[in-house]
Amino acid sequence: MSVSVSVTKQTVTIDDGRDVVTVSPVTQTVSVASTGPQGATVVSVAVGTTTTGAPGGTASVTNSGSSTAGTFNFTIPQGPQGATGAAGAAGATGATGATGATGATGATGATGTAATISVGTTTTLAAGSAATVANVGSSAAGTFNFGIPQGIAGSAGAAGAAATIAVGTTTTLPAGSAATVSNTGSSSAAVFAFGIPQGAAGYAGATGATGATGATGATGATGATGAGVVVGGTAGQVLAKIDSTDYNTQWSTLSTGTVTSVTGTGAISSTGGTTPAISIADATTSVKGAVTLSDSTSTTSSVLAATPTAVKSAYDRGSTGVTNAATAQATADAAVAGTAYGTSQFGSSGVIGSHPLFVLTANSNVASGSITHSRLIPYKNFTVSNISFTSGTIANTAATLVRFGIYTRSGTTFTLVARTASDTSIFSAASTKYTRALDTTGGYPATYTLTAGTEYWITYIIVATTVANILGATGRTSIAANAATGGQHYAQTSQSDLVASSTGAIQNTGGGFYAEVS
Repeated sequence: MSVSVSVTKQTVTIDDGRDVVTVSPVTQTVSVASTGPQGATVVSVAVGTTTTGAPGGTASVTNSGSSTAGTFNFTIPQGPQGATGAAGAAGATGATGATGATGATGATGATGTAATISVGTTTTLAAGSAATVANVGSSAAGTFNFGIPQGIAGSAGAAGAAATIAVGTTTTLPAGSAATVSNTGSSSAAVFAFGIPQGAAGYAGATGATGATGATGATGATGATGAGVVVGGTAGQVLAKIDSTDYNTQWSTLSTGTVTSVTGTGAISSTGGTTPAISIADATTSVKGAVTLSDSTSTTSSVLAATPTAVKSAYDRGSTGVTNAATAQATADAAVAGTAYGTSQFGSSGVIGSHPLFVLTANSNVASGSITHSRLIPYKNFTVSNISFTSGTIANTAATLVRFGIYTRSGTTFTLVARTASDTSIFSAASTKYTRALDTTGGYPATYTLTAGTEYWITYIIVATTVANILGATGRTSIAANAATGGQHYAQTSQSDLVASSTGAIQNTGGGFYAEVS
């Protein structure tokens, strides 16, 4: 009798987190043959244990059962190590290990540049909309524009009870003290007690008229003789002191003299002699003298003096003028503020435009690589964050660079002070307005403030196969490079980008492209 037993080892995978080893299934067959005589019939055969032997060892099978109920225990040597298998998929992340000990403190780093934060614009949004905050600056110089929704109107409150007010006591306080008012009632039924200071004593009034003579009283007793006044004297004499002793006086006759001459100085003149004629010369703007008062507020005389009436009239007219001027200024500000402070005062809210919108048309397109400047003079100081141009009837094709900028000018030299990032989608469609924010790349500012009355040049450059024509004004007379007026522009050709310094030696085309800043 012979018995064959086959055992197939299962696939074994070993993964230490770095390498993965896979042992493929191995089938080993052990045959047990007997050449002896026919034995008893085997009733059953079962597999007992299976033991992995040492690599290179001999396989063995033992029967731990009986001859009729065999239980075979197998020892199978381990196969040689197979080639390294392909890396398996990463296992799931293990649980976080315990926190390690704190490392030594590192050296102090160099002091960083302090960041700055400023508030840009604050815009009221529609009620119920979401609030917005946008940084139009940079990470190191933030400028935050806020959009804050208007609050939703609350429902009407219940009608309150009508309040009452009554006058309580009135007390006279000492002159010079502060007046007082106190509520001795409640907030809904007020009773005001007033303390009013007595007025200060008035100035003495004019002496009243002499009263009627009273009736003659009875003759009094003769008084004692008084001291100091001597008896006697004649008409025309005066009582004069003899010395410093009290009441030591005498009657004296005054001596008389004669005026021999009277003279005058400055504006006063005299004819001299014992009976001179005295006169005062009229005053001038350089010499003192007599003046004549006048109520006129229209005279041009330099010798008349204004009366309080004239001064009051002039003051009133001046006050009226100041009020009217303020009203006119407010009206002008309302017309200009928030609309357009540019050369022609056109545009929408918060925008300066370089031309009147009603004269705009599509200009001829300029050559690729042309730096084109459009002149703008603001009427008020204005901070710029964005630049806009509008395409006409022709759009760009195959653009490799499109950029906006702001230049200042000295003579025929233009200096770049602000610019946007290059964006080849600009002017990719006809009859479309394009607005781009100022860009800080290259050290340029995110905002730039225009000074009232100063000349600036709003600029664009297109490098493309087909160059868009830009909305602007046409039909103006061309002028020399040093005599620019509102609405004119310069062009500098054969450039690959906006240059830091540009010369305007080329005569302009006389029209001017429409530019906006906001």
